[in-house]
Amino acid sequence: MINSPRVSIITSIYKASEFLFDFLLDVKRQSIFPNSEVLILDANEDQNNEDFKIISKFKGIPNFKYKYIGKCSVYKAWNKGIKLAKAPIITNWNVDDRRCVSSLEHQVNFLENNKNIDLCYGQLKISNTKNETFEDCNSNRFWPTLEGTLENQLRHNSPHCLPVWRKDVHDRFGMFDESYFSASDYDMWFRILKGGGNLKKLDEVVGVYYENSKSISRNRKTIDEALKEVFSLRKKYSI
Repeated sequence: MINSPRVSIITSIYKASEFLFDFLLDVKRQSIFPNSEVLILDANEDQNNEDFKIISKFKGIPNFKYKYIGKCSVYKAWNKGIKLAKAPIITNWNVDDRRCVSSLEHQVNFLENNKNIDLCYGQLKISNTKNETFEDCNSNRFWPTLEGTLENQLRHNSPHCLPVWRKDVHDRFGMFDESYFSASDYDMWFRILKGGGNLKKLDEVVGVYYENSKSISRNRKTIDEALKEVFSLRKKYSI
């Protein structure tokens, strides 16, 4: 493991075996991987699970750091990851999404060279094909991405699934609020903007968002609660 990684990649896993192997390969091929630490936080009920068996195939690679944390919310897992992170720059990366091989390095470079920016993000292709790589994705659908202003954030959560941010924003604006079901990242970006921080949209396509029907924000059983949180946050931060 490198002593001073440039970026800490935080990934919470829970019954993720259908995506996990391809995800780990995608992480490993990133141009910045040699200068990264990958914090894999296992939130399954039992450590003896299919996810752990897949991760074990990568145990000889020191950049991958596995920690069993037991079942918990994704935001509680992220907060644990932030506290463990050694790098000054952080990203979360969900196992069902994919990145352009150079995009994470570009985002880290941007933050390193622009000290006034707290978080950066880029455009995303939208895929309906599981484990489709960035290069193989020919989708002409894109996640709507607006400039990083409070007005635009009230309209749409542009940073979405592959943002990169400075670890010290959590010293200034707090950790992810674990009381939220699915919108704590949306809340976090609002707090940065309200507190005088800066979000920046980059003019590049950074990855692929998999439109997973089983995800919290799209599952029919949970979508109403997810949308309720979104509308509540928009009302809260529009005042």
